[in-house]
Amino acid sequence: MLDFAGRLETVRSRMEEANIGLMFLRPGANLFYLTGIPHRDDYRTDHNAYGDWAVGGYVGPEDVILTAPRMGGQYYKKNAEGKPWFKDVRIIDESEDPLDVMREVVESFALNGMKLALEDHAWAESTLAFRALLPDVEFTTASDLIAPMRMIKSDVEVELMRQSGRVVHGAFEKALAKLKLGVTPWDVENEIDYHLSTMGGSFNSFPTNVMFTNPNKDPSLSLNKTERRLEPGDAITFDFGCVFKGYASDFGRTAFAGEPSEEYRRMHELVLAAQAEAMAAMKAGEITAAQANAAARQVMEEGGYGPEFSHRLGHGIGVTVHERPFLDVMDDTVLRENMAFTVEPSIRIDGGYHNRVEDVVLVTETGGVSLYETDHRLYIVS
Repeated sequence: MLDFAGRLETVRSRMEEANIGLMFLRPGANLFYLTGIPHRDDYRTDHNAYGDWAVGGYVGPEDVILTAPRMGGQYYKKNAEGKPWFKDVRIIDESEDPLDVMREVVESFALNGMKLALEDHAWAESTLAFRALLPDVEFTTASDLIAPMRMIKSDVEVELMRQSGRVVHGAFEKALAKLKLGVTPWDVENEIDYHLSTMGGSFNSFPTNVMFTNPNKDPSLSLNKTERRLEPGDAITFDFGCVFKGYASDFGRTAFAGEPSEEYRRMHELVLAAQAEAMAAMKAGEITAAQANAAARQVMEEGGYGPEFSHRLGHGIGVTVHERPFLDVMDDTVLRENMAFTVEPSIRIDGGYHNRVEDVVLVTETGGVSLYETDHRLYIVS
């Protein structure tokens, strides 16, 4: 069971040390992480309900007050039930000015010269409202308090991420059965999305991406997901994930239609070697994020595909699919035990083949350990 009460105790201790008297978290990953209000798939719309810029969790030294819109407010009330850290769920009615509701809630917390910590993704309108209500209060970001907590996964979190991995494993097996000559990437993506949902995913952690690439085809065709059809000689790359009970997965594998060339098989083995090298180096306390990225990149460079490894090695993952730290050239964070990252080396040849593999990897004292069960082989479509 996730220890929300313990997390609130920890963040309140951090708030006290930083002289923060109130923290505002809009509905999303941080509010879920601290209080257990589930985050939802909301990236397809900017506005949903009246006063949504004033909706969120107001976290003080002792209490949490949750504001919610009238339309959909029962969702918040239901999910706050049985959670004693919530003092109240304050519904914002359309007959009220949301700013007045914010004033009412803020005045119930005695800031006494202390700072306000704002959600990184708070509405600009929310920030302006807090500035109007608290003109003399210093603002800071909530991520400074919460991000370090989210980086280290508990045993319960690790198990939930394993289960999220099992969902993507199951959806991948169904997608492989769908891979027949003549299908479109859109067909396969919809198969994946359907099974992510039926197998327990709450929603996708990001839009599913299936690509068919072939140096003998017009590369612009690869972007036409509804018309490009699978043909012999095509490479098929997968990149998808879901959120399962609040925790994200991010998964990648590669298949090939027909018999791949010897060079394409070498490309695939190079990608696997780069991943293995990075994972072996990911020993807690002994390497930085940038050094892990460099370990994989060196394998690619020695194999002749350095420039074609065109993105970072990976990123932190947990209650959202992209979290700090990042396995990239600029991140000098020292890896610690039970940090979780994607490790996703790839080869992307402009106008040619793609190849990729991706796992969620847990940092341990002896190196990175994949949380996924799926075989890394190059899957062949006959």
